[in-house]
Amino acid sequence: MLLDKLVNAKAVNNSSWHVLLATWLGELFDGMDASIFVLVLFPALSELTGSTSHSTIGLVGSVLLAIFMLGWACGAVVFGILADNIGRARTLVVTILLYAICTGLCALSHNWGELAFYRFLVGAGIGGEISIGAVMLSECWRGSARLHATAAMGTSFGFGYLVAALLNLVLGNLGWRWLFLAGVVPALVTVYIRAKLSEPEQFQLVRQLKRQLKDKPKSELTQEEARLMAFTFPEIFAKDNRGKIMVVVGLASTAIIGYWAVLSWIPAWVNQLTGTLAVQERSTTAIAMNCGAIFFVVFAGFLVHWLGRVNAFRFAFAGALLTAWGMFLSVKAFGWLLLLWVFLVGGFATLPFAFLFIYVPELFNARIRATAFGFSVQVGRLMAAVAALAGGQLIAMFGGSYAVAGASVATMYIMGIIASFFMPETSGEVEAGLSIASAVFPENASAPAVVTCNRLSDSL
Repeated sequence: MLLDKLVNAKAVNNSSWHVLLATWLGELFDGMDASIFVLVLFPALSELTGSTSHSTIGLVGSVLLAIFMLGWACGAVVFGILADNIGRARTLVVTILLYAICTGLCALSHNWGELAFYRFLVGAGIGGEISIGAVMLSECWRGSARLHATAAMGTSFGFGYLVAALLNLVLGNLGWRWLFLAGVVPALVTVYIRAKLSEPEQFQLVRQLKRQLKDKPKSELTQEEARLMAFTFPEIFAKDNRGKIMVVVGLASTAIIGYWAVLSWIPAWVNQLTGTLAVQERSTTAIAMNCGAIFFVVFAGFLVHWLGRVNAFRFAFAGALLTAWGMFLSVKAFGWLLLLWVFLVGGFATLPFAFLFIYVPELFNARIRATAFGFSVQVGRLMAAVAALAGGQLIAMFGGSYAVAGASVATMYIMGIIASFFMPETSGEVEAGLSIASAVFPENASAPAVVTCNRLSDSL
């Protein structure tokens, strides 16, 4: 049914499918490389710190998670700006190479400080890739097809975590360093991206307009032309964008804190529940959690269509809060009950990311979209970094209890429900927002201005 909707939708062509495949592969490897550390957190830090104390591991682990989140936020902003200036496809290749190579370098760490440095760079690459991939997809699909294409891409992170879990089953007994070495493989996908992807037509239009205006004296530029030529980062704080940015930061921060400052402790919690290295148990738990994520996200497009954007976010945040509380407060031993809970938690906690990928590109026009997406969505990593540090302190305060700390931090999902009451309405389409096209191309305004991926709005 989903494939039928995608195939029969308007404005879907071979280029659209290549974008979907490339962004799906890119985020799949995002999920794999991001999740490796979570899976090997306890054995890796036990070796690098020389301690098996859960309180110690929790504190050091929270610092590494925070540094990873900081890198993610920095990469999202920097590469988002680059994508708006030099191109989406070109920047996408750079981000994947960065996180793939630096994941491999994690295997060479001699102490946890070195590992933290490499994880910062991994985070920077992943933050950039996810933002750019979401923007590219939104600019090359439209209508209901875009909802379902975004949902399809949203499953990729869960598949990436599944791949990491399977790698842990195969390589885990050889040592944690082998998993990081396997993280170099994503570099191969850049060959496909470089060969198959061209820039989205919306970006090509923006670039074409900028070239036409480049030699025009600044004093002769209209207000709209001056905004088009301006550096993109300050533009996202303009009066017409400021409120949107704040709302998205609230929504995204909630989703990110929930995933990285709550769910990240589950594998270490399994070590605590079993009292062993628990290679198989950790892998099984990760598989169950990400099967839930994939199952739920497949229906993200339908949920947005049925519930609307506001209610979809509320549904996901409320579900994530209740299932996280239920899991951490009721499970006392590894078994089928834990696997059922993590299936549900994984599903509800992942849904908001799919909704963000659908909703945020609708708020901003093509000239600043990657910058705005990178900042507003991924700056939430900074708050997640603070939450991760707080989680580490809570673990130590509660005598090494990952469960009590996780249930406490999960309360942050209430912030997302509150933020949903301030969500701006959108048209449901991803618009270019370039009314000056007809002025720049007076001889044939419709030729360059008609973007086959999406319609244009009336004004900047």
